[in-house]
Amino acid sequence: MTVFILDPCAYTRCALKSSLGANGVKGSIRTLDSLTALKKKCQTSSPSVVFINQNYFQVQHDNEELKSVIDQHPATLFFIFIGNESIKFYDFVPIKNNVIITSKFIKISTINMIIRYFMDIKSWRDDKETIGFAPLRFSKTEAEILTMWMSGYDTFHICSHLHIKEKTLSSHKINIKRKTRASNKQVIYHLITIANSVTEGINHHWQKPVGFTNTATYPLQSA
Repeated sequence: MTVFILDPCAYTRCALKSSLGANGVKGSIRTLDSLTALKKKCQTSSPSVVFINQNYFQVQHDNEELKSVIDQHPATLFFIFIGNESIKFYDFVPIKNNVIITSKFIKISTINMIIRYFMDIKSWRDDKETIGFAPLRFSKTEAEILTMWMSGYDTFHICSHLHIKEKTLSSHKINIKRKTRASNKQVIYHLITIANSVTEGINHHWQKPVGFTNTATYPLQSA
């Protein structure tokens, strides 16, 4: 098994190497320092697992480069860590068949469980049983709500635009939190930002309403 680690934190690199080795991951575990280096390595070998920090793809060119690597290596499992290390997200969210978004707060035992499952089954779901690894998907209404919510629109504006009641909006937000396994708006924002960077867009069904402007402020406050 070949593992590549792209993370600027020496402690994280050391901890991953030590933990993976202690849990039976045998083979080459190498650290890289750029997406360009990852792309070159992937041209000559297909890694089993790649760990990459969000901070390595902050601009559009980097996004496209990483997206290309992911698309060309469907048998490789990619873990993407949220770059903001103050974001306390203890779970994980699959956004593609081979891509997981998580944070440095995830348990190493969970990482090892995901790796074992992916390596054995090569899929997030078995035909007979749902394991809980189905890639994140939203309904059209959820996608509309999500984009407006993340862009700073308040309850009144979202309800008015979609012609729904506050109670209905609240139910949709609960469903969004359940699907993202996140407890607040700030975590969801970071998850969706990464997801939209390395996929065709989790909420690509959303159509921008007339007069729409992005009114988001940073950092987004918890709901």
